[in-house]
Amino acid sequence: MNANKSVHTVYYDGACRLCRGEMELLMQRNAAGLLAFVDIAAPGFDPTLLGPDLDAMSSLMHVRTPNGTWLVGIPAFEVIYAATGFTRVARWLRRPWVARFAARAYPWVVRNRYRLPHALVHGFLRAQDRAHPLPCTDGSCSLR
Repeated sequence: MNANKSVHTVYYDGACRLCRGEMELLMQRNAAGLLAFVDIAAPGFDPTLLGPDLDAMSSLMHVRTPNGTWLVGIPAFEVIYAATGFTRVARWLRRPWVARFAARAYPWVVRNRYRLPHALVHGFLRAQDRAHPLPCTDGSCSLR
């Protein structure tokens, strides 16, 4: 990771197979080092000094920006996808009608994440990965 770059910290549920599968793929695409990943299900993880409690972090995706502000839910995914080269997905999530739909559907996905096959998200992202290779192979990636 380059010390000159702003790094967003992604907090995810590693006990969830769906979540872990998605984050593993995103970690592979994090070549520019714009994201740091923290598994909130890891032994010893303690959110006490962070602000949000573990229940809140387990209920919606949380990303902490370099300046300390929190992005929660769909805005968190926008940053994650943009940082890993899935700019088309990030742009779609910024569209008001898509954001509204995603914001309504996301809590259902979270409640059912332990029962959903990780292949749902993994297959979608793999297809995006093949269709849209990282545009920043020269090391000059940035969040869009």
